[in-house]
Amino acid sequence: MSGLLFALAFALVAIHGLRSRQLAGKLRRDVRHLAQNVDMLETAEGLAGYGRWCIELDPRRHLWSEEMCHLASLPAGTAPREEILERILPDGLAQIETTLMAHKHDHEAFAIEFEVVDRNGNSRILRARARNLFSPEGVREQVFMVVRDVTGDYSLKRDRDEALERAARAQQQANTDELTGLANRRSAMAFLDRAVVEARKCGYPLSVVVFDIDHFKAVNDGHGHLTGDKVIRTLGEIAARQARELDLVGRVGGEEFIWIMPGCAADVAFRVAERLRWAVEAGTHSASIPSITISAGHAELEPGDASLMLFARADAALYEAKRAGRNRVTKAA
Repeated sequence: MSGLLFALAFALVAIHGLRSRQLAGKLRRDVRHLAQNVDMLETAEGLAGYGRWCIELDPRRHLWSEEMCHLASLPAGTAPREEILERILPDGLAQIETTLMAHKHDHEAFAIEFEVVDRNGNSRILRARARNLFSPEGVREQVFMVVRDVTGDYSLKRDRDEALERAARAQQQANTDELTGLANRRSAMAFLDRAVVEARKCGYPLSVVVFDIDHFKAVNDGHGHLTGDKVIRTLGEIAARQARELDLVGRVGGEEFIWIMPGCAADVAFRVAERLRWAVEAGTHSASIPSITISAGHAELEPGDASLMLFARADAALYEAKRAGRNRVTKAA
C-alpha cells in the first residue's frame, strides 16, 4: 500500500513539474512575443516620429519611449529624470504642469504644446495628445501622452503667412494709386461695377461724383510738377476725409477723381459734393500749396445704366460745370 502511495505522489510531482515547465515555456514565449511587439511598436513610432510619455502622479515618476529621446534631442536611452526635464524645458515643468492642472478632471483627450531646448540652444516645438487615466474610484493616477515634433508645421505656417502677406501687399499696390494712396482707376471701376450690381439687387440708390482741379495746368506751369503732385495729394486727403466708411474715393487719371457713394440718393450726394467743393477751396487757401478749386459732376444710377454709362454721365456733368465757369457742382442731365 505504501508503494502505491509513493507511486501516486511521484506521479503528481511529475505532472506538476510538467505543468510548471509548460507554463514556464509559455511564459517565455509570451515574453518573447511581447518583446517583439514592443520592438515593432518602437520601430513604428520611430518611423512615424511619435513618442510615448507617461507621467505617474503619486508618486511622481516619468516614463517614456526611446523615440522621446530623439524628439527631445537627447542621447538614446536617456531616462526622463527631473533634472533632465528641468534642463530641456525652458520653463521647467511649469509649462506642462499648468496644462495638466487645467485638464485634471477631463476624461476626453486634450492637447499640450511645449518647447524643448538642446545643449546647443536650438529649440523645437513638441505637441502632445494627452489622456488622463483614472482609478476605479475616480482618482487621476497617470497622464499618457503621444508626442510629435511640430516645429516644421510652424515653419510652414510662417512661410505661408509671409507669402500671403506679400500677395496682399502686391494686391494692394496693384489697386492703389501710388501718389495719393487712394484706389486707382482699375480698382475704382471694379468697385463701381460691384456697386451697380448690388444697387440693382437690393434696390437702393447709387450716386457718383467725378471731380478735378480747376486750371491745374497753370499750377504745374507756375509752380512745377513737384508742387502739382503735392496739390493732388492734398486734394486726395481732403476728399478721403469727406467720404463715408462705405464710400470709395479714387484717382482715375491726372487731376481727375471719382467718389462712389452706395446707398446715397441724388439730393444727398449733391450736398456732400458741394461740401467737398467748399472744403477744397477753404482747405487749400491757408495751406502751403497754391490755392485751388474743383469742379464736379454728379449722376445717380438710373434704369438701364451700366457702370461705364453712369461714370460717363457724371463725367459729362463735370465738363458742363467747367463750361459754366468752374468751382461748382453740376447734376447730370
